[in-house]
Amino acid sequence: MRHKWLLLMCVGVILVQATLANTEDGSNSQSEHEEGANQAEVSDQQSTQSPSVDEQNADKDFENDSMNPDNNSTDTDTATAKPQKETAYDEHVHSNRESKAVIPAVGRTTTKKPSYICTKSNLNYDCILQNVQLNHNEPNIFGLDWKNNLQKNVTFTNSRLQFLPKRLFEAFPEMELLNAEDLQIEEIEYQAFKHAKKLKTLYLKRNLISNIETFKGVPLLVHLDLSHNRITHFNKDAFEKNRKLARLLMNHNHISELPGFQNIDNLEELNLSNNDLQEISDNQFRGNLMLNSLDASYNQLRHFNLNQLNDKPNLSFISVSFNNLESLYIPGQVQKLDARNNSISNINANICSLQNLYLSNNQITDISALRNCRSMKILNLSHNKLQSIDLIESMPELSYLNVAHNQLFEINFPAKVAHPLQILDLSYNQLSFGPTNKFDQMKTLRLNNNNFIEFKFGEMMKSLNYVQLSNNEWSCEKITQIMQQKREIVVDENETCRNSQARSQNGICCKDYKRAFNDRLKEMIQEIYVHENVNKKDQEKCKPTKPKIGVNKPNVQTMHNKIAELDSSTREILNELEGVKSQITHIEQEIISNTTRQHKLQAANQNFKQLVEKYSGNYGIPKEGLISPSKTLEKVVKYTQDRKSNSENLLARRTKEVEATNARMESKNSEKFTSQRENEGLEAVLKNIKADESKLKKEKQLLEKTLNRNSPSVHG
Repeated sequence: MRHKWLLLMCVGVILVQATLANTEDGSNSQSEHEEGANQAEVSDQQSTQSPSVDEQNADKDFENDSMNPDNNSTDTDTATAKPQKETAYDEHVHSNRESKAVIPAVGRTTTKKPSYICTKSNLNYDCILQNVQLNHNEPNIFGLDWKNNLQKNVTFTNSRLQFLPKRLFEAFPEMELLNAEDLQIEEIEYQAFKHAKKLKTLYLKRNLISNIETFKGVPLLVHLDLSHNRITHFNKDAFEKNRKLARLLMNHNHISELPGFQNIDNLEELNLSNNDLQEISDNQFRGNLMLNSLDASYNQLRHFNLNQLNDKPNLSFISVSFNNLESLYIPGQVQKLDARNNSISNINANICSLQNLYLSNNQITDISALRNCRSMKILNLSHNKLQSIDLIESMPELSYLNVAHNQLFEINFPAKVAHPLQILDLSYNQLSFGPTNKFDQMKTLRLNNNNFIEFKFGEMMKSLNYVQLSNNEWSCEKITQIMQQKREIVVDENETCRNSQARSQNGICCKDYKRAFNDRLKEMIQEIYVHENVNKKDQEKCKPTKPKIGVNKPNVQTMHNKIAELDSSTREILNELEGVKSQITHIEQEIISNTTRQHKLQAANQNFKQLVEKYSGNYGIPKEGLISPSKTLEKVVKYTQDRKSNSENLLARRTKEVEATNARMESKNSEKFTSQRENEGLEAVLKNIKADESKLKKEKQLLEKTLNRNSPSVHG
């Protein structure tokens, strides 16, 4: 009975206030105030009693009405409405009424109507705030201010907040998760996190925040998402007190300088991608021993020494792709590393546990540092400047290898041990011959856009289900063999033959060679001769402006003579490729092969239009007409000089190996000769000993005879 009388008195007071307000304004809004009073009464009852089935259904009807702007229900005083401003007359009448009608206290007082309350809640302590429009200098009361709001998860929907308010955390002291994504938040109110002592997860993704001061008031914070904002500045000690922070997302901002992470002991995942970072200091991650994943891709990094990550035992993934790095250090414990689209030319790795490595679109010429990566499974080295590769045998678990768009003219395959390689991309190089191998698990093979005359598929033909062969110098006999075995696996068999000397064989362009490699070599000499004449004419036209280039021009006729002299020996060398077994003969074959390549590179120094157009991607030359012929020639000369230098270095190394082998053989022969001399001396000594022994025996016998003769006279 007492509660009923109190309820009636509250209703009476509200009705009197509504009547006086109508008298002052001259409007007919009494019904709206009565409905607002009824809703306040319902809210009061719901705050003190557990919700019944009818009340839950009413809540659902209320939610549906609030989502429909055309509905005539009284949603002006619901969770999304702001408190009406009282006029001066209302304040005066209200103060007079307070002195006359005092409502008895029942453990709480209601002095303000809440601005935003939860429109949805459940037994899991979830709160959803809908249609919130919060601007500066406006009331920002959240929840029911006359009691504690025990909800642990708070989410905004269909709302807009100019700032993240401090009173939000004051209203929900038990909050553990706040989802404030895509609210157009521009700033965080000063000391906003003062009462966020239990907050563990904070989503601020897709807002307009530009400055971050500190998260000191959130000691239990575990997950923080600041991605897709406009952040340009962090206080250096922003995360000084967040030792339990495990996942930090700062990607898609405008950050040029990082705050300190040293005190975040439990940091496991860090995303810094798509920012404006130009360098990362060498002690940036000191103390982050639990780091597992680091993404710094899509920045402007010129300096980032990954050596500082060697002491992170759990680190398994690093991405530094799409930056401006020129060197790369590979931490020993990392299993996946993405360094695509940089300017990397130097790689360093002491201990290697890599399984996946992506290094495409760089300036790499040497990959010897990867020899220790025996656990490698996926390796992408496409769009670099490699001229040879011999790492396949040192990576026994490799299943994917992409070396397309390089400058390869040599690749060494494992010939003795079966290898699990399944996908191999050799396209857009300068390879001409594929030796025998044992890839019995090969599924995909790309050989297109090379100089292949033949390729020995070996065991891989049994497992292959995808092959590309177009744009090569195939022998028609070899193409016929391939098509007879597995024509259905060739996916580019509709190649258009542009060379007048080639014909289509089963859809692949090829040539009828008598002696394949010799005939192809002569064709290249003829092409060089034609384009040499064109180049001379171009030089005469550009003579006043063309810079001098110190390149020795080869004599084509001399080259013809040398080729004719070496014709028979070349044929013998090609026949010996499959029969080489010993180390000495193998080294001699490589020396001869490199010498032939050196002559070929010297002849290719001249600028000829068709070959440049065909291999423009390898030289890095734009389409004809975009730059002057002199610039084109400079690029070709630089490229061929690099090739020549590499061949000379390789020839020098092989020559040193032969000399070292010969020196070892001479040393062994000298030791053998010395041993023979020693044996002869010992034999002479042994012979003298035997002679002395024989002499002593004779003397002994003579002595015994003498004793026997004298023995009777002694007895007598």
